[in-house]
Amino acid sequence: MSNPNPHANFTIETTQTLDIILHQILNHALVVVNATGGSLMVVDNNQGILQIKARLGAPRPGRKNEVVYKTDEDSIAAWVVRSKKPYNCPNVEKDPHFAPSRSGKNFSSLLAVPIIYGDEVLAIINADSPKENFFTQNDLEQMESIATRVAEPIATRISILDAMGQVGVELSRLPRVGDVERVLQKIADLAVRSLGADIVTLYPYIQSQDKFPVEGTGPIIAGDINDNGPMRRQVYQGDVPWTVLKERKPGFYSDVHTLDFLTCDVDRPGESPRKRFVDREKIESMAALLLPLRATEDSTEEVVGIMFANYRTRHMFNIDEISALSSFADYAATAILNARYEEERRREQLKMAELLSASLAHRMSHLAGPSRVSAQLIKDRNPSLDEVSIRALDRIESQIDLLFEISERLVHPYMETGALYRVTEIDLEKILKGIVDKLKEHDGSIINVHIDLSDDLPMVKSAEFLLRQVLHDVIENAIESMRDKPESNIHIKGSCNPDKKHICLEITDEGRGVPEKVCNRLFAPGVSTKEGRLGIGLWWCKTFMMATDGDITLKNTSNKGTTFVIEIPVVTNETKRLSVSHSSSDMNDVLIVEDDPEWRSTLLDAIVGQGYSIKIANSFAHARVLLRTEQFKAAVVDIRLEDEDQENIDGLRVVKVIEDTGIQTKIILITGWETNQGKHVAENSPSVVELIEKRTFKLDYFCRLIRRIIHDER
Repeated sequence: MSNPNPHANFTIETTQTLDIILHQILNHALVVVNATGGSLMVVDNNQGILQIKARLGAPRPGRKNEVVYKTDEDSIAAWVVRSKKPYNCPNVEKDPHFAPSRSGKNFSSLLAVPIIYGDEVLAIINADSPKENFFTQNDLEQMESIATRVAEPIATRISILDAMGQVGVELSRLPRVGDVERVLQKIADLAVRSLGADIVTLYPYIQSQDKFPVEGTGPIIAGDINDNGPMRRQVYQGDVPWTVLKERKPGFYSDVHTLDFLTCDVDRPGESPRKRFVDREKIESMAALLLPLRATEDSTEEVVGIMFANYRTRHMFNIDEISALSSFADYAATAILNARYEEERRREQLKMAELLSASLAHRMSHLAGPSRVSAQLIKDRNPSLDEVSIRALDRIESQIDLLFEISERLVHPYMETGALYRVTEIDLEKILKGIVDKLKEHDGSIINVHIDLSDDLPMVKSAEFLLRQVLHDVIENAIESMRDKPESNIHIKGSCNPDKKHICLEITDEGRGVPEKVCNRLFAPGVSTKEGRLGIGLWWCKTFMMATDGDITLKNTSNKGTTFVIEIPVVTNETKRLSVSHSSSDMNDVLIVEDDPEWRSTLLDAIVGQGYSIKIANSFAHARVLLRTEQFKAAVVDIRLEDEDQENIDGLRVVKVIEDTGIQTKIILITGWETNQGKHVAENSPSVVELIEKRTFKLDYFCRLIRRIIHDER
């Protein structure tokens, strides 16, 4: 029998923990319907289970722990979850849905009401009585009223728990994926969704450099932000991240306007005054946490970042929110530290690979020199040699020349930059075709190579010469495994991994396979499937690929063929961001399409200081990928994008792609080689505003032309 005015004095104390809130709700519900006992069960819809989280009533002997029920089994609670309707059971003895607890039957009638938020059952309030037919329709309606009132606060608290679980899953994947930005973005997004924050930001910090590396890119941002432009600038003394870090001012601030460090003016050298973040975004409350949280108490702890949760309405932080934010902060710190560890590990691997390369280059040079002299001496001292012997000696000299070339190419980057490897953007399709063509030229058997690459493959980033060597070695091994066949096939398939961070290249042959006894140690030094070989080829490939954030693995092998998988990191927007300042619109200012690195640098240097957002492509394929996802006001396009090919006019193909997009991009064609086709396109295409010859290139005129195009568009 329910009480009059049952909800008059009922309020949920949202500053308390979820367990306390659940007990408050259950207690109020039982009082309202005059029940002698009851429970509140929380539903885990992902796992399909429900379990008692709050219980009130007389103590009962034999109870050790709470039963976990499944939502697809036969019980009253499970029926309520599935139907999303309340259930009034007048007599449990006669009800087919009732499932007794392990401690036996302790009541005769039961009222179960779901707490629903959105379209999902979050929990069930159960009221019981030792009397049959105890609960009325009015009791059911009163319980439904309570369930409606408490649905939102319970949903908020449960979403916090779900969010913590999701971040834990992301962190468990982190060592394998190594993608810290994705994990940090996930943490920020979950904090917004589970805590109801309007804006969450994460500022990484490099303590050894005393620097927040956000200039040009900005921090990690989640939520609804009005203007993120100022956040892409340098963090100055007096800015909030600097003050929270240097003056150790983390905390949970319900009224930001009472704190000078959040509202006072900041002197930023060389910049005009601008509004503070709390004024710009109309922030009322803020949480600021050091990453990791323990750095708040321990000044010797390394700080790797700052996390902010911002609210546009006045907000009192409850216990669960404080606990969740603290956990989010530590999760973010773990992700950042893991990424830095991985980066340091790769640097060490790269350093080892560089030392090995230098040693190999030195050895090759010393071995090749005397060998060449010996071959020449044999020819000079034996004028009667037959043609077969002379051709054999010529081949030896040719191979020696190749050794010298490899040796020089290994050490040339070091002579220029002090590092053996220079990571650049690479058109994978282009180097694959070059390798295949060269190998087929030198092989007598009939090898059919089938290259199947996805149309939208982005550029990859690696050390081009050494990546080329890895691909060469794997494809050459595939050819060698099929020497005894008159005709055979190699299939090369390339596509983006699901994480969009790597291209997955599968190379499959129809050879004799890898012996089972060496499969598990195929990439160890000294292991080879060929007699008389040193067994460093695949070990070297593995070392280099892992040192450059890639990998090579044996997918499968049998007497019908073998498949190797090579993972190569792609050029992402984050890794190739070149703009000095960012346009507030979605359209970029300038696209430069030029294959020659010196001319790319010249064109970029000419305009990079003008505040334009700039993207660069070094081939037709790269430009096509950019133009599918980006828009540009101006494009500077070289007509010949492959200087070795005198017939190449890929730049004109770029013009066609631009015109097909329907975007009014203005094009400046440049060329070092006059062509009739180029002149024809320049004269007849409405998009081309100028054709500039490289031999008469004038910097001032080029800059004025770019300014005019951008100005006209603005």
